[in-house]
Amino acid sequence: MATIKTSILTPVNVAPSLSQPVFYSPLFGLAYTEVSRQYNSGDGTGRYITYKYRGSKDALRDASSAWVRAGGKYEITEDGPYSQATVTFGGLILDPNNPTRIVNPTEEEPSQRYEFRTEYVDASLFELPQVREEAKKYISEEEYYSAVKASGDDPKNVKLPMPQSQFPLAYELIKKFARGQTSFQTSRCSLTRISSYSALNGLPATPPIISAIYDGPNIANLNGFPTSVRTVMPRPPSNPNLTPNGTAWAWLKTNDSTSLTIKTNQVERNETWTFAAWDLFAYPYNVNPNSLT
Repeated sequence: MATIKTSILTPVNVAPSLSQPVFYSPLFGLAYTEVSRQYNSGDGTGRYITYKYRGSKDALRDASSAWVRAGGKYEITEDGPYSQATVTFGGLILDPNNPTRIVNPTEEEPSQRYEFRTEYVDASLFELPQVREEAKKYISEEEYYSAVKASGDDPKNVKLPMPQSQFPLAYELIKKFARGQTSFQTSRCSLTRISSYSALNGLPATPPIISAIYDGPNIANLNGFPTSVRTVMPRPPSNPNLTPNGTAWAWLKTNDSTSLTIKTNQVERNETWTFAAWDLFAYPYNVNPNSLT
């Protein structure tokens, strides 16, 4: 992380008002001065600047309303005749000499971070690739699954209509169903983007009722994922038996939640996409997002 810090010092026998920049609070016009500023960047979260101001507690308290409206985060230390405020602003479009300048919300660059997570879910034993491969040897996969399920529900009275020598896994499934095992644990990958920006940019729109699924390149282009994220996104498996009929390995948005902190005028949005073999009957695939509204 690159950090640059500058200090504004008062020369001897020179009045502070002549050597230090003077600011005035918006409501009562009380004066306060900038003591130092520190630039931070290069750690993957984008540029942010930390200012230190000194003045009376009334001046700094009054100025805090302007800092919050501009998307800043502040802390005021009231000790002695003068108080000190530490204020942090972020974004590439920030004017270092005028951090409370009104910015067009469409120009705001949110602070973002990405997280890959592995979640564990229960999947049907029919999802095992070796079982699916055997099912393809029967009359049809659907009839294979139906016959195994019917025999598993009542193995005493319903016999499998297939020879064990050709379909050994079907008979193994019957044994597992008889003892109550119908699933196994598997993992799925999820990608989460956490965005922070000022409330001036508003809250996101309500997601569509019907969600769509997108392959890796399309979901990355639609959401502007950086190259560092694109290169580690998982790809569809090469084994065809891991892709059930009527499905496609794609990304589905499984969470889109937003929180608003009124005191700091900050919005935090959490978006999560899950990579799995999703049903093409239920989800439109690689469609224009505008067609879903």
